[in-house]
Amino acid sequence: MTGLGTGLVISLSAFLLGVLSMHWTADHLLLWQSPITHQSLVSAHAYYSHTYGVNSGSFLPSSVGGGDGSAEVKEQGLVLHSAWALGCLLVLSKIFFGRRQSNWLFDGASLFLYGSCGLLYYSKILSNLSHLPPLSPAPQANPQDPRDSTLLPLRELATSNAVLAAALIGVVVLQSGQYYSERLEERERIEEEEARLARRRRRLAAQGDKVKGAGEGLGSAVASGVSV
Repeated sequence: MTGLGTGLVISLSAFLLGVLSMHWTADHLLLWQSPITHQSLVSAHAYYSHTYGVNSGSFLPSSVGGGDGSAEVKEQGLVLHSAWALGCLLVLSKIFFGRRQSNWLFDGASLFLYGSCGLLYYSKILSNLSHLPPLSPAPQANPQDPRDSTLLPLRELATSNAVLAAALIGVVVLQSGQYYSERLEERERIEEEEARLARRRRRLAAQGDKVKGAGEGLGSAVASGVSV
């Protein structure tokens, strides 16, 4: 059961990582391109506006300016939120129902990273999405101004996505390390049990040889007495 839970957590984390990797189309224009051009800002702005339904507010909760939007974008948001929540529940179940001390170390750290992802998502990503200017008409963005109303939230989004990806990679590494350590511990336990059984068999065999030798000696003595 532990192996199944670990596999599910890794699968959910890999799924969320795959979703984040899709944003690389826009993020690399803002994080790794120097200098940032006006076309890069427009492309990144258009990508996030269409992906998250920023103009209609379909992906955003009402607390950060969300509204009624397309059902498709809302379903995408529901899938992402469900994957994150399910990952948290699985890690919690492993912590409280696991029978190994490693659960508190590996799963506790994984839960911390999952919680950090949720906090970062709601405090940074949703907040900056709500601060993006309308896509139409096109914003008069100035990529040379670090406090530009379009550049600033887009850079925050790209940075937050990079941090989220690093945290999810950490979850995958922790869960993989836990699985490896548990398999190694199980193998060592089996080897120790086999060695203990082998020692017991040798001890029983030695005792049997002693009993057999004593019986043969007694038989020889009886035979000698009869012949006399």
